[in-house]
Amino acid sequence: MKKLFLVLFFCSITSLAFAEKYAVIIAVGDYPAKTGWAPISSVNDVPLIKSSLQSQGFMEDNILVLKDAEATKQNILSTLNDLKNRISAGDIVVIHYSGHGQQIFDDNSEEIDGLDEAIVPYDAWVKYTYNYKGENHIRDDEIGNILANFRNKLGKDGQLLMLLDSCHSGSSTRGGKARGSRQAFVPDNWEKPSGETSKGSDMFEQVKINENAAPFVLISGASANELNYEYEGKGSLSYSFSKAMNELGSDFTYRQLYSKIAAVMNTISPRQTPTIEGDQDYKLFKGEYVKQQSYYPVVKMPRRDVLKIQAGKLHGIFEGTTVNILPAGTTKVKEGEILTSGTVLLSKFNEANIQLDKPLESSNEKDYWVFVSEKSYGDIGVNVFVDSKIADRGVVNEIEKFLKENNLGTLVKDAENSDVYISEENSSYTLNATNGLVEFAEGDRNRGAAGMEDLKEQLFKYAQGNYLKSLNMDNEDYEFSFRLLPVEYDVVTETYGDTLSPDAYRNDSGTFTVRPDVDHVVLEVTNKGNQPVYFSLIEINSKGEINPFLPNGNCNLNDNERQIQPGQTMLFRDCIFSFAPPYEKLMIKGFASPNPINFQSTISTRGAGQRAGNPNPLEQFLGQTYTQSRGQSSSKVAGKVDGYSTEMIYEIISNDE
Repeated sequence: MKKLFLVLFFCSITSLAFAEKYAVIIAVGDYPAKTGWAPISSVNDVPLIKSSLQSQGFMEDNILVLKDAEATKQNILSTLNDLKNRISAGDIVVIHYSGHGQQIFDDNSEEIDGLDEAIVPYDAWVKYTYNYKGENHIRDDEIGNILANFRNKLGKDGQLLMLLDSCHSGSSTRGGKARGSRQAFVPDNWEKPSGETSKGSDMFEQVKINENAAPFVLISGASANELNYEYEGKGSLSYSFSKAMNELGSDFTYRQLYSKIAAVMNTISPRQTPTIEGDQDYKLFKGEYVKQQSYYPVVKMPRRDVLKIQAGKLHGIFEGTTVNILPAGTTKVKEGEILTSGTVLLSKFNEANIQLDKPLESSNEKDYWVFVSEKSYGDIGVNVFVDSKIADRGVVNEIEKFLKENNLGTLVKDAENSDVYISEENSSYTLNATNGLVEFAEGDRNRGAAGMEDLKEQLFKYAQGNYLKSLNMDNEDYEFSFRLLPVEYDVVTETYGDTLSPDAYRNDSGTFTVRPDVDHVVLEVTNKGNQPVYFSLIEINSKGEINPFLPNGNCNLNDNERQIQPGQTMLFRDCIFSFAPPYEKLMIKGFASPNPINFQSTISTRGAGQRAGNPNPLEQFLGQTYTQSRGQSSSKVAGKVDGYSTEMIYEIISNDE
């Protein structure tokens, strides 16, 4: 009897130690024609989200999926209610929605702008008609009540995360494919109340929340009045979330997850601002998450010398990456346990094929794990679309020749598949980021060849900047983080005071914002790895142009001043940063390495010059990105390119905002 009691006691303690994880994934893209909604690629988001959650311990039986015709309003509500009845206190729940969103007339006079936000199930229509008055839309008020009931059931030891890859603010006629409708769902005689536009969601204040309710975080793909674009046939938030979940570092909070998502979004859709609301500083999944994997299971063996893994470009696995094969269950690579090595010869979005140096003895894929030996970081490249309205079709030939000769990308025939959209405006050729048609450069058509060369140069800068924004180095021995901290400034005495909370400079979307000549910040850096590291930061603007952030010309810290010991946090109070227009979003990209690192000379000479002595391979790597030809004429970096990278997005805004 005593033994049985001990077993039961141990089992109860074990069950409390690890929460059950549940998810509902809702994806609607193929709406019936009678509803008036344009088709979108929402169903493509499902495997992305599902695989990301499964890698975090969400079991197959605990992930419920509703796709297209399954995702009627009634099915969505009943599925959520069934899940609420199934969960227990302390569990973790994720709800993901991909589909159209729409503003709809307020039916309870609670909105100052007279409009609710709503998600659009499979059986909801785009327009108010005599026989459809919005009864199948799911309003934010209703969602708020559902979420409140989840939070009350989960309790203070549980967590609830909701992801909305939709948008209620409009649709696009040029550029990339967007989700949502510019037309609000309102009766013909409806009049918008005078007053402010509402900010944030209404998903926090409906059903009464218990004092011990679960923390809740909502991440949306776009801010109010922004378009939510698709990227490579997938939702931009779904893509960004999946990529961020593959790059998790130590002690990640939901705020840090959002920061990763925002950094990815800045690359694929520059004008789009994801938002975060709720309890942002709680640890992701209560700290029970899996950091980026050092290995990948084998999913298929076409031959005993060929392996397929379910990891590809999304995970930073590019062609040319070398790997070691070890027995499944191995936790660390040891020279004597390596069965064979291999090279990635084909990398797709979410899978890769590996050619082994020698065949393996067993043909059972479950016997092996794949460990990355040395990464290849891919090539600089962009997909370019040229507007058919450009009169001089010689421009098309010139751009295509430039891309081909410099191995810089591809000319595509469909704007939705492009990264860059070239159009003609008032005797000038303009370069635009496709998603949002954000103009980042122009070339004067009347300048002939010189104008075309300007266009090519700006195209290269944009491609280079996007490449560096996307670059991920993940040696956890050198893991570090950084943040900008506001600092008090007296304009009369021109003196600086205490540092402030970063929240002082965050806007409603969660973005860190600064005003020219008004706001001032200092840099804080933390070494989260187990080795001493040197760090260097660069800044990449919306045009792809690169500048040193630290060290820089005004704060030229030497290598020793930028070395940080394991577990150490350093505040660089002697380097005060202020800001100037233009008003734009920028990325600060940080790199850490076991060797001294300084990008100043590399950037100032555009890759032509580097520091004397033996420069860090990372400096050489950055220098090579200035070489337009990425073919065989490129010189090889001396030494293994190794380190850790991280980033943050900030925005320079006008003093009136």
